[in-house]
Amino acid sequence: MSKLDKIEELQRLLKEDSNNFQARRELAVLLMDCGFNEEALQHLTYLSWNFSYDEGIFYNLGIVYEKMKNFKKAKESYLKAIEIEPEYSDAIYNMGLVHTELREYNEAIECFKKIVEEDPDDSNSYFNLGLVYFKQKDYIQAIDNFQKTIDLNDEDLYAHFYLGNIFKILGDIDSAKEKFYKVIDISPNYSWAYFNLAAIYNDEGDTKNAIDNLDK
Repeated sequence: MSKLDKIEELQRLLKEDSNNFQARRELAVLLMDCGFNEEALQHLTYLSWNFSYDEGIFYNLGIVYEKMKNFKKAKESYLKAIEIEPEYSDAIYNMGLVHTELREYNEAIECFKKIVEEDPDDSNSYFNLGLVYFKQKDYIQAIDNFQKTIDLNDEDLYAHFYLGNIFKILGDIDSAKEKFYKVIDISPNYSWAYFNLAAIYNDEGDTKNAIDNLDK
């Protein structure tokens, strides 16, 4: 059964019994997965009124608000989920993402650090720590966390890309080139890596390589 067929089935069940909360919950998650965020929000809001101590409902509310770019509401929802279940790692991680969007960088760092304390192999949290430090222009901490990301997942092209940018900012051009070429090895269609290489070669007066990378 396709997701859309399942949605129709769950909608029929709710028409027969509007108090079928399990069906409503499944429907909300499916609607969210399929991009029907407004509809998912309606069902999750209704569920939150009836189950005010269900951390999963508030976590999913946070996801929907995040998808809708309503980061303040997402923050409220994740806070509620964490209030109910203080060790809810998925909610803590997503809260870190929301803090980052809201430029609440110290709070974001606190969230991601809490995740890696519990799971030292969480490369995504190290990446997001690197990103927050990059936004704060704390390049030493950013390098450290992007490197930890790569140590756990050498195929993380964005960690290599940000390291390339940092090395370029710091004037370590050879290391910057190495990182941008690594990005291209991982993802040959990542245009920003070619663009940054072109900018470096242009600054060096190497017009041929600059044009070649711009063409790519």
